[in-house]
Amino acid sequence: MTFGEIKARISSEMKRGELSASAASVQDSVLSAIKYLERRRFTWNEFADTTATASAGVSYLPFANLPIKPLAIDTATVVLNGQRYMLEERNWKTIESVDSTLTSGNPDCYAIHGRSIRLYPKPSADFALILSGVKQLTEISANASSGATNAWTEDGEELVRLTAKAMLFRDQLRAPEQANYFQGEAAKVQRELQKETAALTSSGALRPRFF
Repeated sequence: MTFGEIKARISSEMKRGELSASAASVQDSVLSAIKYLERRRFTWNEFADTTATASAGVSYLPFANLPIKPLAIDTATVVLNGQRYMLEERNWKTIESVDSTLTSGNPDCYAIHGRSIRLYPKPSADFALILSGVKQLTEISANASSGATNAWTEDGEELVRLTAKAMLFRDQLRAPEQANYFQGEAAKVQRELQKETAALTSSGALRPRFF
């Protein structure tokens, strides 16, 4: 389903003349629904084996320099002499307490701080840094065309649609009972989707920290 199609379906199902498919409030509800849901883990917003370069002499790798927009980091791995070594996540304060800024070598741990990945020790050479986690999908936005599509309008279409309708009833129509009903229906769909995600997660033990 495309961005335009999901807006049209919501408008049709709401059966309110003021909530046409082109209404700003309908579009806003879809975008708000995605924003509300995107920090939750689903099969379609996970990423793995995303590679960035950890540069020699640089402790921080800003999220802005990554090829994707991470919402959570599960693992960070460096490649040294063709071998992959997983880094241990540490508290930023812990690294701050031991980092003299002069120490360099092969990184063995990292911390998330200020929307950056901080490596310790500071890399003594350029390294490939391989990341996995949860990412933001960016194809749907306020400026997107009606034909735009991504996993939120495909795999997550029912969940987004129900959540968007709950928001319209709450914020536009001031109908709390209807809002609660659709939020409850959305919660049921979310639970089923997250069961699917959990079943496809190898260990089920990851507890990423979302930013």
